[in-house]
Amino acid sequence: MTTRRLESWELLETPSGAVAGPAQLPSDAAWLRAACPGTAAGAWRAAGRWSTDMEFDFDRSDWWWRTSFDSDPGVTSALRFDGIATIADVWLDGAHVLHSENMFVGHEVAVPPAAHHDVVVVCRSLDSWLQGVRGRPRWKTRLVANQHLRWARTCLLGRMPTWRPHAAPVGLWRPVEYIEDRLPSLSDVRLRADLEGSRGVVGIGARLRASGDVRSASITVLGATSTLDLVEGDDRTVRIRGRVAVDEPECWWPHTHGAPTLHDVTIELDHLDGCRTTLDVGPVGFRTIRADQRDGGFSVVVNGVPVFCRGACWVPLDPVTLTSTGDALDEALEQVVAAGMNMVRITGTMVDESVEFLAACDRRGVLVWHDLMFANLDYPLGDERFAESVRTEVRQILHRLLSHPSLAVVCGGSEVEQQAAMMGIDTSRIDHELGRVMLPQLVAEARLDESAPDLIVVPNSPSGGVFPFTISTGISHYFGVGAYRRPLDDARRAGVRFATECLAFSNVPDRAAVAAMLGAGAQIGHSPEWKWGVPRDRSVGWDFEDVRDHYVREIFGVEPDEVRATDPDRYLDLGRAVVAIVIEASFTEWRRPQSSCAGALVFTLRDLCAGAGWGVLDAAGRPKSAFHALGRVNAPFAVLLTNEGLDGLAAHVFNDRPDPFVGVLRACLFDVSGRMSETAQCPVAVSAHSAVSLSVDGMFAGFRDLASAYRFGPEANDIVAVELLDGSGVQCSEAVHLPAGHRRPCEFDIGLAGSAVDVDGSIEMVVSTERFAHFVSVHLPGHQPDVDWFHVVPGGCRTVRFRADGDPQRMPIELRALNSRRVVTVPVLLTNQPNRRTSS
Repeated sequence: MTTRRLESWELLETPSGAVAGPAQLPSDAAWLRAACPGTAAGAWRAAGRWSTDMEFDFDRSDWWWRTSFDSDPGVTSALRFDGIATIADVWLDGAHVLHSENMFVGHEVAVPPAAHHDVVVVCRSLDSWLQGVRGRPRWKTRLVANQHLRWARTCLLGRMPTWRPHAAPVGLWRPVEYIEDRLPSLSDVRLRADLEGSRGVVGIGARLRASGDVRSASITVLGATSTLDLVEGDDRTVRIRGRVAVDEPECWWPHTHGAPTLHDVTIELDHLDGCRTTLDVGPVGFRTIRADQRDGGFSVVVNGVPVFCRGACWVPLDPVTLTSTGDALDEALEQVVAAGMNMVRITGTMVDESVEFLAACDRRGVLVWHDLMFANLDYPLGDERFAESVRTEVRQILHRLLSHPSLAVVCGGSEVEQQAAMMGIDTSRIDHELGRVMLPQLVAEARLDESAPDLIVVPNSPSGGVFPFTISTGISHYFGVGAYRRPLDDARRAGVRFATECLAFSNVPDRAAVAAMLGAGAQIGHSPEWKWGVPRDRSVGWDFEDVRDHYVREIFGVEPDEVRATDPDRYLDLGRAVVAIVIEASFTEWRRPQSSCAGALVFTLRDLCAGAGWGVLDAAGRPKSAFHALGRVNAPFAVLLTNEGLDGLAAHVFNDRPDPFVGVLRACLFDVSGRMSETAQCPVAVSAHSAVSLSVDGMFAGFRDLASAYRFGPEANDIVAVELLDGSGVQCSEAVHLPAGHRRPCEFDIGLAGSAVDVDGSIEMVVSTERFAHFVSVHLPGHQPDVDWFHVVPGGCRTVRFRADGDPQRMPIELRALNSRRVVTVPVLLTNQPNRRTSS
């Protein structure tokens, strides 16, 4: 079987219902070039007709797509449409061949024997289609304006009034492929990799298209071979099934806990004439996965090891075309790994992801929590026609994704049960039928067909407890710290078990991104250019910038609006710093060994449009302060500090890796003058995939009140710095505690300095300081630092490495600290010699 993507198309907009079919299309119409996969909004953006800061209803019109292709008339062939959004009809050579009302369902149509073919697709106006929908929902949601969207199997992204950009997806959003039935070939391939004790077992089911001369077939994994069963079918089709066992294979792990090892699977065909054909089936990963739900909890257990799942909610890298592919996908997932994240969640407001996405997560050891695309609405599953379309959709998703070891959880959707409960519906009447009945049945059906590895099935997110949104039981969406403006200690008191959404803030992007989005004359604050990118909930009198400002007020003791009016740059820096504080404090609470929490996913990984959005990465993928905070608190080797009040300061040492850790924990105390007053250290040993907690106070000979809980006069210690050293004395992690908090005076000069060299295009800078440097930030145009928004203790130093990002520029590095008014410029020296520290 050979496939060829049909990528070059033309696009035409017509008024809703004005054109019945291709024969009626105007001959003098001006068609636009359009890419496939793509959307009408994407084509208009490429043509300069529309941009993401514009309002346009792409659902109001009919959109026509056309292309042509050549084929071999002597070969059986087909067209495969992987997804058309949303109410679509297809004509092939003038004949109507397909009608689709579900953007998540793929279709194949036979191609008649001919050398040349014309294809026309129309995506009808969704606005017009929804006018004919009947039936009132049991509850409503503010997430969308038109409640009838519950009848349309399309995504909510692009149709939610407060989520920008407003680019309703219309068109050939998934690939269109021409398939030639070349022999021999495999189709409908279903792989399963299981662990049975120390033995790995690979099962396969597939259709083999052959000429009838195949004598036998075998499957090979890691040198182990087994003969497959051949069951004759129709039209030269053979159904093959079988399994092969492998002794003690290397397991697949999330990258934080081991190596994401994959193994190639091949099928060999022996022909009657003595020839042999080898077919590559693809890689598999051996792992077990289950959910531990004892005592109302929810913990993901991989290969028998409980894994603290940390990460973020994924969004399409291009929310206009809905694509996440190629180099952009690889780079985004590399950032996920770099930040210590081991799970991403595909939420029910987005789109289901591709095989390419899951394969990239397989390679990098990133677990995937995948919602079905249902969110908030009262979906009419009692309508059999609608329900059957959903069953087809879910079967195809399971078929496409279940063989991937990275797929950990399939969930029935997002906030469906929560929405109903919050509207006062009797909780006994709102069990989401899709997640609680249909999805488990379809997963069981897939397992009977030997297509599925171990998989966790969750009915809805959130779910569990007296109400679906109960925090202390099951799955929760935790915004106590965040939107509900709870104090930071609520992260512990709430008893979070597993938060699939949390810590949503208006995260300020870096200086270059702010300058680019504002343009000439615009200011931060209430200007339309700025507020466009600030997320908000519908029908409320606040936005998520107000949430961030609340924590600036509470933690720094300043009035954000006054700072914004007099010093807008400092206002943004305080916002960047406070989000880092909140994220580190919350994740430290959740990750510590005594916590009941087993996972937390930040909302969201990336912004959908330019501005201070929810993303810990901006819309172009550049890290924000929140991203760097996550990298520190989620590292596989880490030491984190918590204030235990009268019990003092606790150090939590984490070793997620598969080998034991033996090292030293070292603590340094600094007085208010910045002088190191005392040090102490103790040996520390942490088993594989484990963590320990130690008393920092107990490391010193005598009482020190490091948590400043007893209030015996002013704090003797201004800074407590702890570092984790391995057996060779190399620092693995560090953490800083400020007994008096983050309300520190802003001085003119704290002795902050830097030196930077460029060795063969790799830029490295050493940051040093005479006095404590509070939230150091660095800026080099066209480059991204590997660390940012960090502390440096008095007399200490920190190395920062830069990678080129976009258009690298040869300019001095700007070096700042939150508690210093002086901006340090650091020239980049070209040298092949070791770094010698200089500053300016």
